[in-house]
Amino acid sequence: MKFSRCLAFAFLVAAVFPARMNSQQISAAQPTAVPRLVNFSGKATDDRQKPITGVAGITFSIYKGQYEGAALWIETQNVQADNAGNFTAQLGATKTGGMPLDLFTSGEARWLGVRVNGGQEQPRILLLSVPYALKAADAETVGGLPASAFVLASEVRGQSASTRTSIAPVPTSESIPPPPASTVTTSGGILNALPLWTTATNVQSSAITQTGSGATAKIGINTAAPTTALDVHGGSVIRGTFVLPATGTSTASAGKVSQPENFVASSFSSATSTPVNQTFQWQATPANNNTSNPGATLNLLYGLGATAPAQTGLRIGPKGIIGFAPGQTFPGTVNSVGFSAPSSDFTVSGSPVTGSGTLGLSWNIAPTSANTANAIVKRDIAGGFSAGAISAIASVGDGSGVFGVSISDGATGVSGTNTGSGGIGVYGKGSYGMFALGVDIGSLAEGNVGVQGAGGQYGVYGGGSYGVFGFGDSYGVWGETSGFDGVHGLSHSNSGAGVVAINDAASDGLFATSNGGFAGFFLGDVDVDGNLSKAGGAFKIDHPLDPANKYLYHSFVESPDMKNIYDGNATLDGNGEAFVPLPEWFQTLNRDFRYQLTCLDGFAPIYVAQRVQGNRFKIAGGKPGMEVSWQVTGIRQDAWANAHRIPVEQLKPEKERGSYLHPELFGAPEEKSIAWARHPETMKRAKERPPLPAPLRPAPTSAQR
Repeated sequence: MKFSRCLAFAFLVAAVFPARMNSQQISAAQPTAVPRLVNFSGKATDDRQKPITGVAGITFSIYKGQYEGAALWIETQNVQADNAGNFTAQLGATKTGGMPLDLFTSGEARWLGVRVNGGQEQPRILLLSVPYALKAADAETVGGLPASAFVLASEVRGQSASTRTSIAPVPTSESIPPPPASTVTTSGGILNALPLWTTATNVQSSAITQTGSGATAKIGINTAAPTTALDVHGGSVIRGTFVLPATGTSTASAGKVSQPENFVASSFSSATSTPVNQTFQWQATPANNNTSNPGATLNLLYGLGATAPAQTGLRIGPKGIIGFAPGQTFPGTVNSVGFSAPSSDFTVSGSPVTGSGTLGLSWNIAPTSANTANAIVKRDIAGGFSAGAISAIASVGDGSGVFGVSISDGATGVSGTNTGSGGIGVYGKGSYGMFALGVDIGSLAEGNVGVQGAGGQYGVYGGGSYGVFGFGDSYGVWGETSGFDGVHGLSHSNSGAGVVAINDAASDGLFATSNGGFAGFFLGDVDVDGNLSKAGGAFKIDHPLDPANKYLYHSFVESPDMKNIYDGNATLDGNGEAFVPLPEWFQTLNRDFRYQLTCLDGFAPIYVAQRVQGNRFKIAGGKPGMEVSWQVTGIRQDAWANAHRIPVEQLKPEKERGSYLHPELFGAPEEKSIAWARHPETMKRAKERPPLPAPLRPAPTSAQR
C-alpha cells in the first residue's frame, strides 16, 4: 500500500503555555495535563495509486533513524478514510496515557513510518519540532518528582524559636492554595544502584545497578559489579521465547551463525595449580548456503580455558537426526558372528564364529557360460553365454523384460527369428514390451537404428503399458512417411489422450511446424489452461452469403490489460433514470471500470449518476422512456489473473535474442527465427530431409547368432 502524506502535528499548547483567562474561567477549570497525542493526516492508496475507502488499518512506528533500526514505539489504529482515501488519526489515542514523553526528551531526531493494511512500510518522515513540546510536561516536575516532594516538613514539636527559619511569602496577583505537604526521606544509597520507592515518600537502593553509560553501560541484578551488558546473580524465569538471533544476514558468499549459548564449568588443574574454565557452547550453524536447499544444524562446541570454543563434531539436524563426532563409540560387546546363504546354491562352513575362526562359502554348482542346469551364468571371454529357452519378465517399475544394446558396426542388439506360421520373431513382456537403443539414432543409418521392424501388417507392434517407447540422444521416436501421418496416436480410454507431449525441462512440451500448411489443426474444442500468445487472431467461419466458396474473418480486439467488455441497452424510467444490473460476480471478477453511454432515437445529457456498487450502476439525465446503449469494461482481478499479469513489454530470453518471430519481415534469413533458436536440431533435420532407414537385412545366420 502507498499513501500520500501530510503531517499536521498540533498540541493543546495552552496546557504548556497557558493563556490568560478571566477569573471565573480559572476558578471553574481544573488543572489539565499536557495531552500526549499527535495529529496525523494522510491519504491511503493501493499499489496502483487508487484510493482506499472505508475502514483501513494503519500502523504507526517511530524510529531513531531514517532507514535502519528497530521501532521505538508502535501503534495500530483503524481509521475511516473518505472517498478520496483521506484520513486523520491521533497518534497515541489507543495507548493508556498517550505517547510516552521519553520519545522526545533526548534531543535526537525522530522518524515516523506508516504502514497501510499490513502493506510495505513507506519511506519514513522526519518529525518536526512540535512533537518535542511534550518535553514541556516535564516542567511540572523537578527531576521527575512533583513540587510537593520538596516542601519542607511540618514544624517538629518542641523546636525552639531560635532554630526556626522564617521565610516571607511572595505576594502573587492570585490566591493559589499550596499543595498538600509531603516528606521524602532517604537514609542514603549504594553507589551505582538505581533508586527504589519503597513507600510513597521513601527512596532506597534497589537490587539493580548500572556502571558506565552508552555503549559501555553494564546492568547488574543482585550484583554491584556487573561484568557484561546484563549480569544476573540468581535464578530467572522467562515467560516467553528466548531468542538468540543470527549474527548477521546471510549472503550468497557466506551464511551467518546464531549468537551462542555458553555453559561454563570450572575444574582445578594440578599441572598449573589454577582453576581452568571448561566452556561448552551450543550454536546454530548454517548449512548448504547459496543452494536450493539451505538449512542449518545445532552444533556443540568446546573451549578449554581462554581458548575460543571449536566444533566437536556433534550436531543435530533440522529433522532431529544426530551427527556424531569422529571416533564415537557405543557401549556393548560382540559375542559372535554368523553367516548364512541360500542352501540351493551355496554351502556355508565355520558359522558362527564365537572366538576366532574362518567363515567358508562354496558353490553347489560352479558358475559357467555353458548351458548347464541350475548353474549361475558366467559370461565367456567374449561376453556371451549359452542357454536354452529364456523368459524375461520385468518385475520392477522401471525394468525391461529384455534389454539389448549394439555398439559394433553391423551388429544387432537383440535378434529374433521365427520360421513358423503366425509366430513372433522377438516378443517382450514387461514395463517395456521391447526396448532397443542405437548408438547414433540421429543419423538413421541401418546399423544405428534402435528399433527396425518389417512385417506383412505391422513393422513394429507393441503392447503393454507403453505400446512403443523410444529413447535417444536426439529423438525418442522419429516418424516419417510419404503417405499420410508420420506419427499417429489413437486412444480408446476415457481418461487418455491420442498423443501426449511432456517436457520436464525448461523447453516446449510440443513443437510443430509446417511448410505451407497449418502447424496445428484441431477439429473440436481446444482448452488452454495458461496464457496464449499469438501474432494475430481472428474467428473464421463459412461466409454467411457464400458458405460453400468463401470464409469470413473478424479480428480479435486486443488490449494491454486483461480487459472484459460488457454491454447492453437500458430503458429509462419516468425520471429519466435507470439502474443497470450486472452479474453477481461482476465486482469480484473486475476492477477499474470504464463507462460508455449512447442515446438511441434522440439526445439527452445522460451520465453515470452512480458508479458500480453492489454489482449495478445508475444512468441519469435522460428523458422518460428513452433507450440508452451502454458499455462497461473492467480489468480482471481473479486469482489467476493477479498471479499471471501479461507484461506489455518484455526482454527476449537470452537464447532468443537476435532472433525474430518472423525474420522475413525484417530482411533476416530463416535461420534467424525463434523456431531455429529454440529447436535448432529439429529445424535442421526438417530442412535437410534425411533418408528413410535402409530395408531390413536378412535374418542372422546361426553363426551370427
